[in-house]
Amino acid sequence: MMNTNNKLLYFLSFVLIFSIGCEDDEAAAADPSYDPAGEYVFPSRLVEGSSSVSYTGQVVRNMLHSDLKTLTDLAMSPGHPYITYDLMNKYYNHQDEADMMPSFVSQGTACEPVYINIATGKNLSGKCNSDELKGWPGVNAEAAAQAWMTAIADNYAGGVTSGAGTVTSAEGLNYSQMINKTLYGAVAYDQAFSYLSNYDETMPDNVDPKSAGGSYTVAEHKWDEAFGYFGARRDFLTPGDVGDCVDLTSEHNFGWASYATKRDNDTENIAYRNGVMFKADIFNAFVDGRAIIHNEGTVGDLAEHMTTIRTRWEQLCAANVIHYIHSVKDDMASDLTSTSVAFSDESADYNKHWAEMRGFIISLQYNLTNLSESDLDDIVTHVGIAPVYPGDTGYADYEGKLDQVKTILSSLF
Repeated sequence: MMNTNNKLLYFLSFVLIFSIGCEDDEAAAADPSYDPAGEYVFPSRLVEGSSSVSYTGQVVRNMLHSDLKTLTDLAMSPGHPYITYDLMNKYYNHQDEADMMPSFVSQGTACEPVYINIATGKNLSGKCNSDELKGWPGVNAEAAAQAWMTAIADNYAGGVTSGAGTVTSAEGLNYSQMINKTLYGAVAYDQAFSYLSNYDETMPDNVDPKSAGGSYTVAEHKWDEAFGYFGARRDFLTPGDVGDCVDLTSEHNFGWASYATKRDNDTENIAYRNGVMFKADIFNAFVDGRAIIHNEGTVGDLAEHMTTIRTRWEQLCAANVIHYIHSVKDDMASDLTSTSVAFSDESADYNKHWAEMRGFIISLQYNLTNLSESDLDDIVTHVGIAPVYPGDTGYADYEGKLDQVKTILSSLF
């Protein structure tokens, strides 16, 4: 039988071994060596076996934005169900009780097709920047979007139920594109840079869980939210198979990420970019920055990656404007005639491309990183607030004004 002294020695030995084991586990958890291997995948430091990545609210807003665009575009399709303001506003000012399903993916394609099963309490209206739109005094993005949705509904109510006229103003403004491109800036672009600003001076809390029992810290979550608004799937650069259904929280590219791919794939008229590519630079900066946060780095460590994100994303927005400048000029040369006006059939593409160009110019105002306020004001003056047609004063000079806009934006590269 073990005597008292032997029992005490055995107990102390057990405590010592257990303590050393715990210390080793803690040291391993804090070891700054995790490598995500080029994907936005980060295990939790707080809850074993869990992920620390979470941005479901951003996913739902990206879904709502895509669905609103799908709906406003469908207004041009013959035979589509009656389009009302209330129907469009259900996407812009989404309410959970609506229990809506996304329309941009067919039922059966999305693993989870109901918004509220991904995240609750999410809409576009609550995150829309309230600053005045340059070119429209006294009007912000929400007021503009509401007015444009109302105009589409009024066109429908007035009997214009198909064709480009459904979404076009008397001045040639394509409401569908203006809504879509303006919200890219006023919601996703603006919100992403708002979240990134949390790391400008000090690191948010990166020790405790954001909520009791949670798997991520405040620092991890705010970075995730900025990434969520970029809209890239987590294996953006090396996408794998998605299986029988698409997980919209990790396997789908939304909005800005899709435009990064499109602009990288542009093979014409890109000499102005001096070799700048968007997809890899933005995504890798997000991944590398998140790895620094995971490995308990500092805001100083993050600075380079934040600069890359801000610079490249602004350049991506500028590249979108330049892309549509090219389209507008092509339309002026090949489609418009001396008698073309806003509702002429040959003006449809011109109106569409003009609105895409103008909407991304609006987006630029929400992140002035290297573009100056005065340069943006000059751009707004050059392009105006509606398309210009052959019979309008200033049409002869308009192509030259678009070239001046391209020159200003090209200087960002």
